[in-house]
Amino acid sequence: MLNPTFLLVLSRALRSLGTPLIAFLLANAPTLAGQVMNPISFCNVLFLGNLCAALVVLARFGWQPIWQDWQHLPPRVRLGLGINGCLAVVVSALIFLALMDTSVTNTVLLGRLGPVIYALAGSLWFRQRITRAEWIGFSLIAAGVVALALQHNQFQFSRGDGLIIASAFVYAISAMVSKVLLAKSSSLRVVVFTRNAVAAVVFFAIAIHLFGPAHFIDIFSGQLWLIMLIYALFVIVISQFAWFAALKQLDSRTVARWTVLSPIFGIVYAFILNGERPSQIQGMALIIIMVGVLISNVRKSQPKGLPESGENSLSAA
Repeated sequence: MLNPTFLLVLSRALRSLGTPLIAFLLANAPTLAGQVMNPISFCNVLFLGNLCAALVVLARFGWQPIWQDWQHLPPRVRLGLGINGCLAVVVSALIFLALMDTSVTNTVLLGRLGPVIYALAGSLWFRQRITRAEWIGFSLIAAGVVALALQHNQFQFSRGDGLIIASAFVYAISAMVSKVLLAKSSSLRVVVFTRNAVAAVVFFAIAIHLFGPAHFIDIFSGQLWLIMLIYALFVIVISQFAWFAALKQLDSRTVARWTVLSPIFGIVYAFILNGERPSQIQGMALIIIMVGVLISNVRKSQPKGLPESGENSLSAA
């Protein structure tokens, strides 16, 4: 019943809140947890976030419809859901660890490299031609990312920036897996539930193996549980449902045009929650990256009545 463009912008606004909010939790966890020292680590906060997201989906739809959807999926799609959940674990862990060594603003800007890698890999895998505008746009995005990483650290990649760039490559692999293995007929509820449930189980297993069961005790202290539940509801669940609902109704040009707002949302959140003011270098990199995104999504007008194929748009992701 909602306007699809509004749903698209809402999904990007909520999703962009994720990284700044995690950085905020890292900085303020002892206060929120009632002065408990070190209540937050990458494995327990990501375990709890994904667990809450899976529980929200389960509470909304019930376990029987989700289980029935799962039973009707082909084996290759089930495999794809499992792989996708594991790759989501890797991306989240890399971003979380990177936040210990780099700023949220850098994380937001460097993360724009992920869709470019996906687009280039997709052109090779699906034999799709990259237009001249896309080549120019991708080059500008890559140039902005590299210039930011080098200028910000005296022409050396920091550990945090390297982790973010690594997460961009894993993101591209995850997007390819989703496109190749996940059938379009898969219901959204089983995709969202499985992705977050698998991620929660993996994070839990990692923490138990490395640190033991006592590692999760402090995560339930004070207001942390409530904040993680809100984080899971808005940043993960509602953003994902709004995103896929918008994709069903909007063409790739519209999607690409409005997703340009994602880094702006991220930088605004970083300023509000973490007090980060973009430096001159970061501001210039943001402008270069946004110009690159806009140019890469320039499309020639199609004959009237001919629908635009979402699969032929590499940069819309």
